[in-house]
Amino acid sequence: MECKAVEVLWEGNSEQAVDAELTLPDYCPDIGRLLKCRVVPMITSRSVSFDALTAEGVARVTVIYLDDRDKKLRSCERDYPFKVSVPYEQGDEGVRLRAVPRVDYVNCRAVSQRRLELHGAFTVHMTALRTVRSEIVSEWEGEGLRLKKESRDVSHLVAGVRMPFDISEAIELEEGKPPVSSVLRSDAVLCMEECRALTDKLIVKGSVLVTLVYCTEQSEDPSHLVYTIPFNQFFDLPGLDESCMTDIRLCCDALELSLGTDPDGEYRRIDADIRAAADILAYRAERAEWVSDAYSVAYEINCARQPLHMEKLCSTAAETVLWQQTVDTGEYRIDSVCDVWCDVRDSRAVWRDGKTAVTGGMTVGMLLRDSRQGVVYCEKNLRFECAVKQDGQENGEQALRPEVQVTVKSCGGVAAGENKLSVQAELCVHAALYEDIRAEAVSAVETDEKRPKPLDDRPAAVLY
Repeated sequence: MECKAVEVLWEGNSEQAVDAELTLPDYCPDIGRLLKCRVVPMITSRSVSFDALTAEGVARVTVIYLDDRDKKLRSCERDYPFKVSVPYEQGDEGVRLRAVPRVDYVNCRAVSQRRLELHGAFTVHMTALRTVRSEIVSEWEGEGLRLKKESRDVSHLVAGVRMPFDISEAIELEEGKPPVSSVLRSDAVLCMEECRALTDKLIVKGSVLVTLVYCTEQSEDPSHLVYTIPFNQFFDLPGLDESCMTDIRLCCDALELSLGTDPDGEYRRIDADIRAAADILAYRAERAEWVSDAYSVAYEINCARQPLHMEKLCSTAAETVLWQQTVDTGEYRIDSVCDVWCDVRDSRAVWRDGKTAVTGGMTVGMLLRDSRQGVVYCEKNLRFECAVKQDGQENGEQALRPEVQVTVKSCGGVAAGENKLSVQAELCVHAALYEDIRAEAVSAVETDEKRPKPLDDRPAAVLY
């Protein structure tokens, strides 16, 4: 039989520097006080060549500031293309590249009221994956040949692909909401609600949560809009059937928002275009049997051996977890909360006692209104912990390996004192639990008929 599994060929990080100058466009007022420069890297393409792994994308820079005249919140946005490449000498045949960006740091200073200098860096975590095929032979014929066999339940990889898709929606502001003056912050996160495998097809249902924080002319504080866009995607996957288990990771590669006017000339319409992708691994449960040893009672033999790498997808889990933390804002006194957002910096997972425990780092950004200083920006790096129930069982030396994806679905904050903020975030946690199965199998048996075993002087019993 043939057994397929996913093998990690290379895994590492590539750091990308962000050094740029940004000049405000004519329609933006002068800078009075700089509050925050936010960088959001987005991967738009991934490629594997015979000598390199390459990821391309854009780093979206959003500058949030108070204008010089009215001291109102303003923002300016600019996209900077980037390309990261790492040497890779194992060839490109059948290799898939997974690339996830994380921001390391950002520093920004105003050179003048119209020009800024930006220095920062982000890291792209890159993983080269390939489907490995193992031919497993469980039978040989020969005079006097005896075989020792082993067997295990494994998951046979049916499909390992990355499927891009687009989602578009026209969003109208609700009655009573003020029109948009400028966009302060926008985010989109994909949440899977249902996944169903059919014959040669996969159906994925879910929703995109679009968060828009924007400035208005009617109020000094920004307005918030959270809009849910449902989606229903069909993917063609030959070989799939109803018995297959799937491990799917959804991600948003890019979010483009375009403002449109209503009949009164006010910006009350937002056209949202989302470039998304689904990383799909589909498995079929099988029983693998192989020969671990062999001997012959009639002839001397030579055995060739090969290592086997197999895996078993034990279970998958997707849960929304509430994370809450009280943040000390130090010298800043909280009169009102303009905006709060959370970014996951890193995450690690271990499986124990029937649960996948996840820990990681979270960056919390806060725009607050202080009666003495006006609008201020405060940032804290915190840790988070959560756990999801997941079926699995340790099996001797075979290790259980959880793989997790943590995204922030929503985030908010309320004042819990003069200089304390209670931050709440909904975390979408997707966890897949794998069992790595390593073994050695006999790949070939050669009987040496010129070297028969003597039968005259053999004892009554021979132990092998």
